[in-house]
Amino acid sequence: MPVPSKKLKEHVEGTVDHHACQRWPRLEEVTIRWRGSYGYLIGHLADDDDEGVPLARIEYLGDPDAWGFAIYQAGSDGYRDSVLLNGQPTGTPNEALDCVCTLYLMETDDHVQ
Repeated sequence: MPVPSKKLKEHVEGTVDHHACQRWPRLEEVTIRWRGSYGYLIGHLADDDDEGVPLARIEYLGDPDAWGFAIYQAGSDGYRDSVLLNGQPTGTPNEALDCVCTLYLMETDDHVQ
């Protein structure tokens, strides 16, 4: 199982947080907790406590543009492999964020095109 480099992790963290700021106004910040080849996306809402809300898990597959994706399910307190909005099983971390935010955070005025 490939593990992303420190440089790639930092790039993904910055890119995902910037993307969230631009497209998902309800998210104050997105942080990523790394374990091996997995990155766990945590959303921080303006009215949230310091822990944040688990959103998704991304999996580095060896290609910086093709990551696996799993949605966090609060009912089971776990992650379930999923497909992105375009129907593909892999994509960028930003596509994973858009997918989970569309499902969990979207309101009529939340998403900026």
